[in-house]
Amino acid sequence: MNTPAHAIINLAVLGSGHADPKRRFNGWILAGSLFPDVPMFGFYLWQRLVAGEPESRIWGELYFRSDWQTCFDWFNSIPLAAVVGLIAWRFGKRGVAWFCASVVLHCAIDLPLHVEDAHRHFLPASDWRFESPVSYWDPSHNGSMGALLEAIAVVCGATLLFRRTPHRGWRVFLVALALVYSAGYATLYVLRAVPFG
Repeated sequence: MNTPAHAIINLAVLGSGHADPKRRFNGWILAGSLFPDVPMFGFYLWQRLVAGEPESRIWGELYFRSDWQTCFDWFNSIPLAAVVGLIAWRFGKRGVAWFCASVVLHCAIDLPLHVEDAHRHFLPASDWRFESPVSYWDPSHNGSMGALLEAIAVVCGATLLFRRTPHRGWRVFLVALALVYSAGYATLYVLRAVPFG
């Protein structure tokens, strides 16, 4: 799933509106929704801007190197996030607990939407990787269906958030996030139509 989609869905599922005391954790929830993808962005920026690698090599070869995959997988570990979250909750660190819950939700949503790019979501307990028949992006693995499901979830989540959040700043942020999401998908489809190199 695209990173902005995780942000919208996680805030819709775990967040709350302005009137709810839980609203002070929305920032933690947002950060947790983004956290599993942080190393991927670092990887991409390094490979593209510093190393000068072409898109085709970044996503077709370098992304799948075992050292990078191990890094990505640890950031996507459900047991690790769950244990840290439970410890944080036990010691009254509610923000950290909501952050970890958001990480777990991000990973749970990714689990059925990745094929060759699947993570080992159960490290350190298991090296098992679930390769779903449905990709969130790859048309050769039902990517159209995955993209449609994601788009429906994002529209529903954004609508819910917009309706229950009277705070103008959050609404502006939400619209900006939805625009980033839309631009990301438009770019993905343009890139797919243009040969890499």
